[in-house]
Amino acid sequence: MKTRISISYIFLLFVTCYSVMSQGPTITDMSTSQIDRLQEGTLLIKLNTQSERIEHRRSTGQVKKAQKLAEEVEQEHRKIIAAFKEHYTFSDYYFFLSDDSNEVILKKNYNPLFKVKEQNMSSLDIKNLFVLILGVPPGYSTVDKYKFILHELCDDGLSPIEKPMPKVFKTQTKKLFSNRYDFDRGVKILEKRLSEYQEKNQSLK
Repeated sequence: MKTRISISYIFLLFVTCYSVMSQGPTITDMSTSQIDRLQEGTLLIKLNTQSERIEHRRSTGQVKKAQKLAEEVEQEHRKIIAAFKEHYTFSDYYFFLSDDSNEVILKKNYNPLFKVKEQNMSSLDIKNLFVLILGVPPGYSTVDKYKFILHELCDDGLSPIEKPMPKVFKTQTKKLFSNRYDFDRGVKILEKRLSEYQEKNQSLK
């Protein structure tokens, strides 16, 4: 009799656990707090400068190649900034250069944000900080296209985004056999996924 009860109990526990896992991710208290903090806070967007590559080309006499890369970087910055101005409304946001990552992220010095002239800053209103980085997320193959990766900036540095809050957003163009990025598309995806998650979150409160 005891054996039957034990087997029945184990089977019931297995069915219950499987049923819960099969329902997929749910809104957690942590992710709920993060989406609220982001919407009421500030998104800092890192602009990659590739300064070391540019300087290496100059120092080795590849002046034209260095100038070409510098122009490509500037054009990329303009496209990213324009995309956010056109498509992103979920939270306040500012841009910073990757050369100033230590100052902004580790030292919490936000004066370098004024270096990005295109954002026409006159003052800073910083709160509930999140950081968006263009790169390859941990665990992804290095052949993957660059993506926007979202982090929360806490007292001890960057903190991962809690599931199921979205944290990785595609930037590659839809065109076949193209290595170019479509930042308008990337920012639209960012805005859409954050807004949809926030709406779902609100409906469950």
